[in-house]
Amino acid sequence: MLNLQEDLAQVLSRVQRPGDFYATGTLDIHPPRLIVDGVGTLALPLLPVQAEQLIAIAEQAPYGRGSETLVDTEVRRTWQIDGARVRLEGRRWADDLAQIIAEVSAGLGVKGQVAAELYKLLVYDTGSFFVSHRDTEKAPGMFATLVLVLPSEYSGGELIIRHKGHEVALDLRRSEPSEVAYAAFYADCRHEVLPIEAGCRLALVYNLLRPDGEPLPVAPDHDAEQQAVAELLRHWGAVAATEVLPLKHTEPLKLIYPLEHSYTEAELSFSTLKGADAAVAGVLHGAAREAECDLHLALVTIRETGWAEYGGGGRYWDDDEARYEIGEVEETSQEVWHWRRPDGALSDMGALSFTDEEVCPPDAFADLEDTEPDFEEATGNAGVSFERLYQRAALVLWPRGERSAVLAKGGLSVSLPFLSALVAQWQQAGGAPDDALWQEARALAMRIRDRWPEQDWQRQQASRSGQGAALLDALTLLGEMRAAAAFIATNGVTGAYSAADNPTIAAALRALPADQAADLLTGVIANNTARQPAACAGLLALCTERLADVSATLRTPALALLAALPTLSEGAAVRDSAQRPTPELVIYALVGLERIDSALAERAVEHCLSWPHAYAMDSVILPALTALDALSAKDAAKGEAAAVSRLRRALLDHLDRRLAEPLAPPADWARPAQVRCSCRDCAQLTVFLASPTEPVWRFKANEPQRKHLEQSVRANRCDLDLATETRGRPYTLVCTKNQASYERRLRQREQDLTDRERLGRGQ
Repeated sequence: MLNLQEDLAQVLSRVQRPGDFYATGTLDIHPPRLIVDGVGTLALPLLPVQAEQLIAIAEQAPYGRGSETLVDTEVRRTWQIDGARVRLEGRRWADDLAQIIAEVSAGLGVKGQVAAELYKLLVYDTGSFFVSHRDTEKAPGMFATLVLVLPSEYSGGELIIRHKGHEVALDLRRSEPSEVAYAAFYADCRHEVLPIEAGCRLALVYNLLRPDGEPLPVAPDHDAEQQAVAELLRHWGAVAATEVLPLKHTEPLKLIYPLEHSYTEAELSFSTLKGADAAVAGVLHGAAREAECDLHLALVTIRETGWAEYGGGGRYWDDDEARYEIGEVEETSQEVWHWRRPDGALSDMGALSFTDEEVCPPDAFADLEDTEPDFEEATGNAGVSFERLYQRAALVLWPRGERSAVLAKGGLSVSLPFLSALVAQWQQAGGAPDDALWQEARALAMRIRDRWPEQDWQRQQASRSGQGAALLDALTLLGEMRAAAAFIATNGVTGAYSAADNPTIAAALRALPADQAADLLTGVIANNTARQPAACAGLLALCTERLADVSATLRTPALALLAALPTLSEGAAVRDSAQRPTPELVIYALVGLERIDSALAERAVEHCLSWPHAYAMDSVILPALTALDALSAKDAAKGEAAAVSRLRRALLDHLDRRLAEPLAPPADWARPAQVRCSCRDCAQLTVFLASPTEPVWRFKANEPQRKHLEQSVRANRCDLDLATETRGRPYTLVCTKNQASYERRLRQREQDLTDRERLGRGQ
C-alpha cells in the first residue's frame, strides 16, 4: 500500500522554505582592529585591565517595557557602549562580517539583501545577566538581532532563545583566540543571557535590516506540517505494532525520503543540509520525536548491472566509435548506508537494503534512468556488459517500536553492532532486568536469532567472523539462557562453530545447569573436533577454568574429544589445514584433560605417540612442550604431570637419536639424489648428483625444460646452486654442487643441543 508514502510526500511538499527561528555558528576571523572612544585599541582576547576601562566609560544597559526605557539591575545587569563610539578596522573585517551575515541569513531562511547595523558593544562582567525579554524595533527594516561574541575569557553566560514553544541554549564561548561565535534570532523571539560566572564577556550586537523596503521576514513556521506528519507517523507506528511477523506488513517497515541536493560522504550531516532539505529535515525531526520514530540521514546507492547491445554510431567491434544501449538489467541492489543521527553522531550501522515500496514518494528515483551507465567491452565469448550507479542522500525513519524488525531484516552486519551497543547501554544504565532498554535489546536479539542464516556455509561464515559470538554474548548478558542454549544447540553443535566462539560458549555454559552444559559441550566437541581440533580442545580447556566440579561435569565432553582426536598416516592428504594437529591442540588437550582426570591426559599422549606423522616431534611436540614449560613455570609448586613427563621423555629420545647420528662434511662430490620426478631430464639430474667426481653440470635446453629442472631442484632440496648462462641458444642452466644438506644438519645439531639442554633439565 502506498497511502502512507503518498500522504507523507504531499505534506512535506508544502515545506519549501528552509531556516529556523535562530542561526548560530563560528568563524575563524582575521582579527580586526577594535577601537573604542575613550579607551583606544582593544587587545583580543580582551585583557582584564581593558575590561575595567570599558566598564568605566560604559553605562548601565537599560531594557524596554512597553513605551518606556528603564534601568533595573534586577532585570538587566549589563554594561553598554553605543555603536557610534565603536570602530572596527582591517582589510578583511568587512569580508568576515559579510560571510557571517550570509550564514545567518541562510540559517534564518532569509533570501535577498540583508544589512547589519552595529547597535551596541556589550560588556558582561562577573554576575552580569539579562532576564528573558523581546527586542524592540531599533531601526526601520529591522527583523532580527545578530550577537557576535569576541574572543574573551569567561564562563557561564549561555544565550537562551525561545520561540513558539521551542527553546535552544547556546554556549558562545570559544577557546581559540582567532575564532568568534555568533547567533542570530528573529526580533519576536524571547531570549535571555544567563549570569556570567567568572571573567568578562565582550559582544557586538547588530540589527539585521531589510534595506530594500521589502516585507520583513518572519521566522519559518511549519508547525501545521509538523503536526500533520507527526499524526501520520503515530498512525504508522500504531499499525506496525499490531502486525505480527512473519505476517506481511501492510505498511512499509521503514521510509526513505530522498533529498533534493547532492551531498558527499564527507559533508553529509543534518547541520549541512541546504535549502528545502534543511526545512524538511527540521519538520521530520520534530515530528519523529513526537511520534517516537527513529530518524537518520544516510546515503542511498542503487546499482544495476546487466548486458548491453549495439545501438549504432560506428562499427560494433570498434569500441572507440560504437554506441551501446542497455539491453536488460539482470541484477539490482538498493542500499542505504553511512548513517548520521540528528545529533551529528556517525552511527556504526551497516548497509540496509530497501524495496521500492519503502520510497517516499514512490517515484522519487524516477531520474535513475537519466544516469549514464558504464559499458564494459566484450571479452571472449562474453558480450558487452554495463553497470549503472546512482546515489542520493535521504532521510530514513521507522517507528521506534519496530526498530528491532528493521535492523534484523537488514542483516547481521547492521543488527549485531546495534545490539551490542544497546546491551552496553543497558549495562551502563544499571542493568535492571525487564526495563525498557532490556526489553528493546531482548526483542532485537530474538529477531536476530529468528532470522539467523539457514545455509551451513552462511552459518559457518557468521561464526568465523564473530557474529555468532556477538549474539550468544548478548543473549547471555541479557539472561536469556534458554535462548542461548538453543542457539548453541542449533549452531555450535551442528557445525557452525569456530575458535572465536569459545569465550561466549564457555560463559553461556557457566550460566546453565551442569547436566545441560555438559550435553551441549559434548555435542559441540563431538561434531567439530574432526574439522577444528585445536578450537575444540581450547574450548574444553577454557571450560575447565569457568565451570565448577569439572571432574564430574566435563568427563563426557573429554571422552568425546579423545575419541575425535585426528589421526594422520604418512602420505595421507589433509583437505583443510585446520584439521592438521598443531602445538595448540596438544597444549589445550593436555591442560584441559589433566584438570579433569590425569588418566585422560595420559591417553591423549598415547594417541599422539601412536601417530608420529600427525604429531611430529619437531613441529608439534617440541613447541607444545616449550609452551607447557612456560605455563608450569608460573606455578612451580606443582609437580609435572605424568602425561607431560612421558611426552617429554619421548621428545628427548627423539633428540638423542638424532644427536647420535654421525656428522661429517661430504668426502667427495656425491650428493643426496632423491629426486621424485623420473622424466629424462630429472634422471640425468639424479645421475649427476650421485657422481663423486662431477662438481658442475651444464644443462643446455629450452626454457620450459630449464624451468622444470629448477622446480625439481628446489622441491627436492638438492645441494645445488643454479645460474642461467645466456650465451648462445638455447640458454644453459649451470648446476653447481654445494654443502647445503650438511650445513642444514649442522644448524639442526646446534638447535638439538640447545633444545636438549633446555627441555632435559631434571631428566
